[in-house]
Amino acid sequence: MRKKLTFHGKLSEGGVKYVAQRVAMQLNLTGISARGPEGTILVEVQGNESKINQFIKELSAGNQFYSVDHVDAEEIPEVTEKIFRIG
Repeated sequence: MRKKLTFHGKLSEGGVKYVAQRVAMQLNLTGISARGPEGTILVEVQGNESKINQFIKELSAGNQFYSVDHVDAEEIPEVTEKIFRIG
């Protein structure tokens, strides 16, 4: 399964792209994270559905540097890739 996620909130100084990479690697997920329009973070993540849900939950929890108001998610076609990278 592959999902396209758009994270909304106070994300500008939180290093969310790097947090996404770390969490994805811990969960053995592949994909990409990048800065989106209007202060959003765009993520495509691929792997087991329960691990993707855990990924979303962990990133949505935020930390002392960023907070997530809501996440838009849609299922998209899978691609062949081996790592999670920052775009």
